[in-house]
Amino acid sequence: MNILQGIASIVLAVAACVSNVSAAPDPDFHIYLCIGQSNMEGNALIEPADRQEVPGRFLVMSTTDFSNQLRCKGKWYVAEPPLVREYTGLSPIDYFGRTMVANLPEHVRIGVIPVAVGGCKIEHLDKDFDPVELESEAEWFRNFMRAYDNYPYRRLIECAKIAQKEGVIKGILLHQGESNNGDMEWCKKVKKLYDNILSDLGLTPESVPLLAGEVVAPEQGGICGAMNTIIQTLPQTLSTAHVVSSADLAQKGDGLHFTSHAYRVLGCRYAVEMLATMGISDPFLAYNGEAGVVLSPEPGEGDYVFDLKDFSPALRATGSFELATREFLAGENGLGGWEYDVPVDLSGYKYLVAELEEEDNDNTELWVSDSKVIHEKSYEGKFAGKKLIVAELNGMMKNIDSGIVALDTSKVYRVCFCCRGVHPIRIKHVFATNSDPFGSSAGQS
Repeated sequence: MNILQGIASIVLAVAACVSNVSAAPDPDFHIYLCIGQSNMEGNALIEPADRQEVPGRFLVMSTTDFSNQLRCKGKWYVAEPPLVREYTGLSPIDYFGRTMVANLPEHVRIGVIPVAVGGCKIEHLDKDFDPVELESEAEWFRNFMRAYDNYPYRRLIECAKIAQKEGVIKGILLHQGESNNGDMEWCKKVKKLYDNILSDLGLTPESVPLLAGEVVAPEQGGICGAMNTIIQTLPQTLSTAHVVSSADLAQKGDGLHFTSHAYRVLGCRYAVEMLATMGISDPFLAYNGEAGVVLSPEPGEGDYVFDLKDFSPALRATGSFELATREFLAGENGLGGWEYDVPVDLSGYKYLVAELEEEDNDNTELWVSDSKVIHEKSYEGKFAGKKLIVAELNGMMKNIDSGIVALDTSKVYRVCFCCRGVHPIRIKHVFATNSDPFGSSAGQS
């Protein structure tokens, strides 16, 4: 070897060392894997505030290619929603990341890697899932799975291994259970999924907790709410698991999907649970709209107020209504409210507020219908022992025979209370508004 060759070898060796140093994972880049079905995808409206002031330290790795070429699989981007796939909605991941950033030192970055498929069972996320089984599935579901080449687990591991070159995986967020409703083996299946992920990524349980969110609670009209009793037992099967409550979080009327407000709160709850594992208690929340906090909205200028003078107590069964006291007593399973021959257009408003004078003790529901036919399905929100419902008009859903569809809020034929006819209710007011009853959508520090 001559002198020039020797110098070249030294230069190459130094360059290799520099390259290895620069390629070392950053211990202050905390990465979270986010998996599940439609509530992890995000199934609610992304509002302007959700795209504003997204912290530069909160990043998302795209796990699919977006058709507009703004995102490519395996690349990091500032976590502006939608996070999971193109055309998905607001997710609990959004305010999980914002809250994590707000409570960690400025040199710490948060990265999320989302792989979620609306309608999937836990088996579809499993390492041993065989894509051949998709032949018997509905076309809409096959389309969702195609985004991950029909094998979500493999895509998750592929992207996670890329991420491990740059940061450290700190936890797994899971929201799944509706499609496994009542499955007594669910906890074992989750543990198998968790164990495979850790094995394939070379992780240890002590360093990677799993946070599992509850589905829409029965008190909020969750049609799979009984699954929460199974989800709550997960820590008995998986010692590193933590359960994130869905208490008091409203749904969109289909009994399955949370509202935008609820996703924001749920995301904060995921973060609070994760921060607790890091010894951080009483954290700052990136969304200040926790359910039940200082909510007493009043109608203002430009709001659409439903006039109690026009209230009908006998839409389905004969009842009574006293205007002076605003007291409605329904007939058995009766409806009382406002009905129109020419529908009312509420599509220009964001929220429908319905408030009682006292807390409900009669299983009262708020129904909104876009059909003249009184027996057709409506949006159905439950007071659940409280006196206030704030329903998000954009994104209201209803269950019909063909599946879950959006309510047409530009053609509202009926806004009413469904009561059991046991106790009277006193109505404070009902109005549509664009004023956010929950306050500021984001509270960045």
